[in-house]
Amino acid sequence: RGVRIMCFLDRSIQYRLSKPPALFSFCLYQRIRLTKKDERLVIVLVGLPGRGKSFIARKLQNFVTWRGSECRVFNVGKYRRQAADGACAADFFDSKNSAAAEMRQQAASLAMDDMLKWLDKEEWSGTTTHPAVTPTTNGVRKDRVGIFDATNSTIERREWVLKECTCGVKRAGKPTGVVFVESICDDKDLLHANFMTKVNNSPDYKDMDVKEAMADLLSRVKKYEEAYETIDDDTQSYIKIFNLSSKMLVNHIYGRMAKSIVPALMAWNIGTRPVFVCRAGQTLNESERASLQCVMSRSESLGSQGREFRDALFSHMKVECLDFIRRRQKAAFSPDLNTGTSISGRMNRSGFGSHVSLASLVDENGEEEEQYVGTDGVTPLPFRCHIMSSTMPRARQTVEWGENMPYPVEMLSNLNPLDKGDFTGQELENLAVTNPEWYNQLVDDPFYTRFPGGECYGDLTSRLESVVVDIEQQVGPVLVVSHVSVLQVLVAYLRGTPVENCTSIALPMNTVLKFTPAKGGGWQESQHCILNSPSNSLSDLKCIDDSMHTGGHVTPLVRRRSSAIQRLSISSATKRDNISSNNNEDSLSELCSPMPAPPIWGDHQSSRGLEPSSPDENFII
Repeated sequence: RGVRIMCFLDRSIQYRLSKPPALFSFCLYQRIRLTKKDERLVIVLVGLPGRGKSFIARKLQNFVTWRGSECRVFNVGKYRRQAADGACAADFFDSKNSAAAEMRQQAASLAMDDMLKWLDKEEWSGTTTHPAVTPTTNGVRKDRVGIFDATNSTIERREWVLKECTCGVKRAGKPTGVVFVESICDDKDLLHANFMTKVNNSPDYKDMDVKEAMADLLSRVKKYEEAYETIDDDTQSYIKIFNLSSKMLVNHIYGRMAKSIVPALMAWNIGTRPVFVCRAGQTLNESERASLQCVMSRSESLGSQGREFRDALFSHMKVECLDFIRRRQKAAFSPDLNTGTSISGRMNRSGFGSHVSLASLVDENGEEEEQYVGTDGVTPLPFRCHIMSSTMPRARQTVEWGENMPYPVEMLSNLNPLDKGDFTGQELENLAVTNPEWYNQLVDDPFYTRFPGGECYGDLTSRLESVVVDIEQQVGPVLVVSHVSVLQVLVAYLRGTPVENCTSIALPMNTVLKFTPAKGGGWQESQHCILNSPSNSLSDLKCIDDSMHTGGHVTPLVRRRSSAIQRLSISSATKRDNISSNNNEDSLSELCSPMPAPPIWGDHQSSRGLEPSSPDENFII
């Protein structure tokens, strides 16, 4: 009898434990609902003028597109200028001006209609701030993210946005997620820098005197402040950014928003730090291998040319980084170099944007005075730089600048070359013969064709996401040393060009690519050949006009070179057998169609007569 009572009590307790409280169930339901990945997502920007909303919109657009989604920015200001037939004075934004308020609402409605039509892949007017995104290939299905860029400064306006995007009648069968991103700024230095950017670049102040434009902007801000209502409805999904990422508050943010977009939002800043990327130095050449009686391998060390590049890279970085410190002294606004998690649990010694002790960083000879020590904790280093490299020996050795310069290097497997799986160590020309079907898929779609047992270029964006966030969050110089495939994907992000086309980006040996922040959230690029070698001629680069790129990108283009690798027209296994039995150069060329392939695939460059720089960076996959 006692046993029966105990069993009954056990079952009763188990039942009560298996039934969570109502509040817990509701919270769990909210998390499940918000974690679900909708095919359509709307990011609604909120904030007063001059708070960096358009900067955030452009950075979001580039990041989300690079991650594999289709993304467009719908700027209500552009619709408003079209409706008003030009720029509008500060009185136009007075909440008491009913005629202007009606016109502003009309502009918002037009932008909303276009965004929803685009999200639903219907016909729309095409008034956005960015060009069309490259269509999807290889059957890869992309979700769409629309960014609604406006002040959206009142509760009434935000409720209207929610209703338009999620109405059960108008949007039946078209589930759409909505997240509000509010930018709040009260830092005077940052506000002044944002205001100056706006008056110098906004179409509203084109051909207007700077003082007059600033006065009009301040008057406009005051009009908005009179009616501004911050987000305080905790039933909504929102992110609040304070002073462009110095502090952040998130509410009901799960799934991809929490995994990808929140870290990116926290990383972006308006500092002027340069980012340098380059390939690892060259490994041993044939004569050096012969003298050492060794064969080519993935773990090969730098050869004599690679060591020369290593030394030249140190000299180049020293000049660049010390020049960066000198220019910071003259900057109107500069985030503090002493950032990161505080050891004491309090904010680091200088405030956000503070110029305290900047003058003490550099002496009259240009040398950095503030002590910056190496990994041994003792040796003073001549300049600051955040260095990242792959775990490959040749990459690590490229930034090993001697025992007297023990620079901290963050070695990341994320920066290792594309994994070619079963085809590691094989030449593309041989694969064209032995695996023609796969080879033709590679030619047709080099970005999404996965190497058997390995990766495709599309996989690289996933493992490089944390690297991009790490680069973006730095406020000092950054150096990334990696390999062709990885750098192609990374450079596509920095250039703001479609990542699907990154396989044609040429990266010369012994050359450093320098990216500096440009207006609007983009990056300006320059290339520096720091050591002459025959392989520097692999790319034919030229700069194009700034107006061709969004957000101030200045991007060297690669003139496509004729490639020895072309699409095969092989239709049967019989032909494959014939090729195997007649293995000569003529048999391969006879089966190649005249359609050229991209000049560079992964860590393979199809230019005969050039000596490989490393085991998997030229002729061998």
